[in-house]
Amino acid sequence: MKKLLSFLFLSILVLRVAAQNTDYLIHSLDFKVPLTSVDISPDGKWILVGSEDGTLTVLDAATYALKFELKNVAPAAIYDIEMSPKMDVIFLASGSRIMLFDTTGVNIINWSHNKNTIWSIDIDKKGGFMLSNEVNKTFQLINIFEGTIEKSMRAHDDIALVSAFSPDGKKIASGSSDKRILLWDLESGAVIDEFQGHSENIYDLAFSPDGTRIAAGSRDKTVRIWNIQENKLIHLLKGHQEMVLEVEFHPSGLYLLSASSDQSIRLWDLASGKQLFAYLESEGALTDIEFMPDGNSFLSTDMDGKLNTWEINPEIFVLNFFEKEYREEISANPLFLPKQKGEKKADYDLRVLEAEQERIILVKKYYQKYLDILAKKSLSF
Repeated sequence: MKKLLSFLFLSILVLRVAAQNTDYLIHSLDFKVPLTSVDISPDGKWILVGSEDGTLTVLDAATYALKFELKNVAPAAIYDIEMSPKMDVIFLASGSRIMLFDTTGVNIINWSHNKNTIWSIDIDKKGGFMLSNEVNKTFQLINIFEGTIEKSMRAHDDIALVSAFSPDGKKIASGSSDKRILLWDLESGAVIDEFQGHSENIYDLAFSPDGTRIAAGSRDKTVRIWNIQENKLIHLLKGHQEMVLEVEFHPSGLYLLSASSDQSIRLWDLASGKQLFAYLESEGALTDIEFMPDGNSFLSTDMDGKLNTWEINPEIFVLNFFEKEYREEISANPLFLPKQKGEKKADYDLRVLEAEQERIILVKKYYQKYLDILAKKSLSF
């Protein structure tokens, strides 16, 4: 598949060093079966992967070494995985069950609160409540400690496909096939606001880290972002060719990832609404994405069976906001010239290494400039 930014480097660099590929793919594992979900443990040390065949795989996030695997442990595809904030319980959503496991892979208990296939689950940051969405107009608020339904949340006119807790745990957002996003007060269980604009099913939504915005991905191929306090549409993000299945805010709240059945993941700048980069190397419909806690990379799963780790490389921001200056500095630096007539191979090889180090320094310089500009601005989304 064509790599979006390769022409930029071919036009200005003639280097033989093994520089970062323009797809920014760090690592890839092939599971040979469609993957349906991924989660990162709260401490960032475990990767939890769910498969279409009901297998749970747990990996070391630093080495990708297998910690344990539970083959076909679930009755159907594992559509969502959550680890408790205390990292003592793993929750799997499969079929109409929510399955609970300890961190050695022992099944603790199964909850059968739902009657239909569960599409998504979410846990609040304190670990006291869970949301579960099934093929139903009602989604459930579950008391995790009691293992019982706290409230049945019903106000949508069609299937409530997804719901999520706000960062402070006081609100819930839900998205539906009725094309609406509803905002709920957790304590009262009442709908307190409504956001409209999508023309098709809403498949995923997320709160920004500060809780002031909601992003939603839809079958209509777009992502919409609203200011919650003003019920104001901030951005309508277009670029995907098929339905948007996943959205994920960067931990800083400055960027957003969206993943689609068109096999692409797109990175968006939320100050401008500009698409910064498209990760195009997936070969199957994307099923899940998850940022690593430090925000420097993220994971994706797809129906081709790939677990991929991607880098949020500073180079992306440099090429978007300082490309002209960056290219001019490289063009003016003799280190980046092609092999010169009469130049010895040893000298050229040394120069290539020096050029790569200089390129890294330039990227860091312009990325810091970008961060300084953001710090000086009073950004309102």
